[in-house]
Amino acid sequence: MFAVLTDVTVIFFDLLIYSMIFKLKRDTPLYRAFMYGGCGIILLFYFVGVYLWDIPASLAAAVFMTVPSFLLFWALSRHKGSRFLLTFCFVDTVSLIVAFIGRYAGILFRGGAVGAFFVVLTLFSILLAAGYRRLRAYHVLLDTVDSGWGTMAFSAVLIYFALIFFAVYPKPMIQRPEYAPCWLTFAAVVLACYAVFLQSIRKTLHIQKQNERLEREKHLYQLVYLDALTGLYNRAAYVERVNMLERERGTDAVCCVMLDCNHFKQINDRFGHHAGDMVLRRSADALRAVFSETTEHLFRIGGDEFSVILPGCPPERAEALLAVLAAELERASAEQGMPISIAAGHACTRPGESIEDAFIRADANMYQNKAALNCQTVRALS
Repeated sequence: MFAVLTDVTVIFFDLLIYSMIFKLKRDTPLYRAFMYGGCGIILLFYFVGVYLWDIPASLAAAVFMTVPSFLLFWALSRHKGSRFLLTFCFVDTVSLIVAFIGRYAGILFRGGAVGAFFVVLTLFSILLAAGYRRLRAYHVLLDTVDSGWGTMAFSAVLIYFALIFFAVYPKPMIQRPEYAPCWLTFAAVVLACYAVFLQSIRKTLHIQKQNERLEREKHLYQLVYLDALTGLYNRAAYVERVNMLERERGTDAVCCVMLDCNHFKQINDRFGHHAGDMVLRRSADALRAVFSETTEHLFRIGGDEFSVILPGCPPERAEALLAVLAAELERASAEQGMPISIAAGHACTRPGESIEDAFIRADANMYQNKAALNCQTVRALS
């Protein structure tokens, strides 16, 4: 009687864990009825096959338990493929190990079928009590982690069949209890492998959450520090970058460039605001192309005003870059069929002078050049 109870208990807990660990495709009363009804039919056929039809327990477990339960939960589970295979093999492996420990304990301590039944019942109860809180975490892994399941599922299937093979070949392990310690050692290694698998998936989830958090932070950073129209850094980023350079530059000179679009109001009035937006975008593209080595120091600080910070750049180099900018804007002006020009002024920090003071001088130079339309004015007229 207790031998029957032991077998039925193993299958019952196996199916119970399946029903808890697999999330249904649709969590409805109909799907739950199919699941519980299918589990009941599996239990019934196993009992009939072993105790009425005299089918060997190992064969009955495969025919009436493993295959039907696999098909049942495959059909009802939300997760398919590698996730399902890994989970199914893990649960069935644990049940197989618990069943063997129960039977081996019954032989070892001469408790027979009674001892095996109570050992199996105790072990499954402990597993459920310890693992119930972790089911929700595992459901999160199934739902959110996309990578890493395939290789682990393949390994899990190999381990699962190896464990069964060693348990039944050349004859059932229960008939050669002297080899049980070796088999249990192998089973312990198997469980350790599963622990590594699950820990790897948890780390993958942790990395995935970190990446998602970084993406959110990147999005917030773009909202706070990037100009939506031109893609350049905005005034808030400009102030922060100036303060950072002020703390870190030491005695190195910093070249500050101020730029302002010429005739911007007339372009808006004549061609419309969409044309003005286009001029700003083309001007920003030209700045990125010319100052490609220092794009983190390009800023749109006002409506049609831009600034560039060039750490360690001599005035001659700044003038050469502005000349290249003039040629770039000439091409843009010819392509767009409207005047696109920028007045520029630059100044390098003097000993003991702050970057902000240098920008004030550069701004004054820029407006002087803008008024005179000579010297360092960068023009590109259509």
